[in-house]
Amino acid sequence: MTDKELRKLKRADLIELLYYLSKENDELRADNDKLRSVLYGIVIESRNTDPGDDSGGTTQKENSADTGNQYE
Repeated sequence: MTDKELRKLKRADLIELLYYLSKENDELRADNDKLRSVLYGIVIESRNTDPGDDSGGTTQKENSADTGNQYE
C-alpha cells in the first residue's frame, strides 16, 4: 500500500489496519521465540557432543597441531 493510499483511508480503516498489523507482529514474535528455542537447543546439543565424533577421531588439540595454529 502506497503512502497516497494510506492517506486516503478513514480513521476506522487505519485502526483496523493497525490492529491486524499488530496481531501479525505478535504472531511473528511468537514464531521467532520458538525458532530461537530450537536454535538454542541445537547449540546446546552440539556443545554436549564429543568433539572427536565429527573430526574423524581427532581432538581439537590434534587438529590445531596439524594446521600449525597453536591458538585454536
